[in-house]
Amino acid sequence: MIKHKSIKFRTKLLVFFLLAIVVVLLASIYTYFSLQILIKDTAEMYEKAMELTAVYRQMGLIQREIESYLSTNSSDSLIAFYDYMNELKGLAESLLNNVTYTPEGIKSKNAGNMIINYLNDAEKAIIAKRGRDIEGYTTYYARTVLENTEIMRYIEEIMSRELIDTSDNYAIVSKRIQWATTFNNMLIAFVIVFVIAMIISFSFQITKPITRLAEYAKRVSVGDFDLEIETDSRDEIGILYNAFKMMVTSIKEYISEIKEKARLEKSLNEQRVNNLKMKNALRESELLALQSQINPHFIFNTINIGAKIAMLEGDKKTCTYLENAADIFRYNLKGLDSFVHLREEIENVRSYVYLLQTRFGDSVNFELDYGKDESALDIIVPRMVLQPIVENAYIHGISEMEEGGKITLKVDSDEDNVYVYVMDNGKGITQEKIEELLGDSGDNDELNLVLSTKKGHTTGIGVDNVIKRLRLYYNRHDVVDIKREDGLTKFIFKLPKK
Repeated sequence: MIKHKSIKFRTKLLVFFLLAIVVVLLASIYTYFSLQILIKDTAEMYEKAMELTAVYRQMGLIQREIESYLSTNSSDSLIAFYDYMNELKGLAESLLNNVTYTPEGIKSKNAGNMIINYLNDAEKAIIAKRGRDIEGYTTYYARTVLENTEIMRYIEEIMSRELIDTSDNYAIVSKRIQWATTFNNMLIAFVIVFVIAMIISFSFQITKPITRLAEYAKRVSVGDFDLEIETDSRDEIGILYNAFKMMVTSIKEYISEIKEKARLEKSLNEQRVNNLKMKNALRESELLALQSQINPHFIFNTINIGAKIAMLEGDKKTCTYLENAADIFRYNLKGLDSFVHLREEIENVRSYVYLLQTRFGDSVNFELDYGKDESALDIIVPRMVLQPIVENAYIHGISEMEEGGKITLKVDSDEDNVYVYVMDNGKGITQEKIEELLGDSGDNDELNLVLSTKKGHTTGIGVDNVIKRLRLYYNRHDVVDIKREDGLTKFIFKLPKK
């Protein structure tokens, strides 16, 4: 009895399956070769019928497209004709290459040759139509109609003969299938009886210990972990009992750990709620601070009204000054998160320079060179990238020059990029400052852009802000360069067209 219990179920199942496999394998070898012969014969008949059917269908379709093109001169019909012609050529070549020297094979070869001749005449009709040779395409069209009718009739005869032959072979194939079916049914019946007998034997050895294990599981499911799980079996059932016993012990330990984690998570969630309350309070205070600021649109409207009053009073210079100031203010109101054409950026710079020249007179000279490529001015760029650079050129470049200075804005382009140069002949910039502005901040560009404290004088936008925004927008580092050469400080923007 002990020896019987020590035999593993895996060994028993292997013996059972090996016996079943041997029986099934011997019978399946015979069935396999029989079915292969049947499948081969059936496939040959089916492929031949499908090949002829495809030829018959394509003949009707291509003739319809020929008639459509000759009557309407439609390009769609012409394309469809050549598609069908290529398919028919392939089918005709298949009929010629796979010929057998039987009456049916010779007919198939004749059909292939007839199709090749038909396609040649059809193509000549199409070429004559395209060459406006009315007599030519009329003649060839008449020939294609006769050839199409003859080919389709010839294919119908072949298909009728094939159908008769298929009917004769059907009885033979049916008997062979009937014998294979009977043999398979007997094999299935034998295997079923064998499997049922083995299942009954195994079920008595498995169900009893499994039923007892299920009762243990029910007790565990309702929270009773104080179980005495014992078994004298050494097979897989014994292993399952020992694993279940270890699982029950582990569950008791896990429940204690889960209770402790739940207590800690509750404390952590309370802390998170307090943090959220603090953040909400901070946002409310920020909102109140924003609401207390002057509405910038009020300032814009005030400047704009002043311009209108100056115009009505005939003070054109004051009117122009206020209009340029209003344009700059309105341009800034739209925010840095929007994008504009390069042309708009340059117009904003012109308005800003006009204000400088009105305030400081001849000490500010400005030259604008649009270049030869007008389309370069239509590329999309981030808002407020040129005016801060021009402002920087004036404040740190030429504002302290007694005889005045010159600021030049130049646009140039090649096939891939647009180059914008902002140059001044002021006191210049040190190499250390250039390296500081062009320094690679790596993955912290977005953070540095938000936290930057270096601001411009007019718009609050510094040069470093412009450089970082351009690098983020174009996702490349070489979009800006700064040089000091020939007595000029040059800010060079390399803006991709795409």
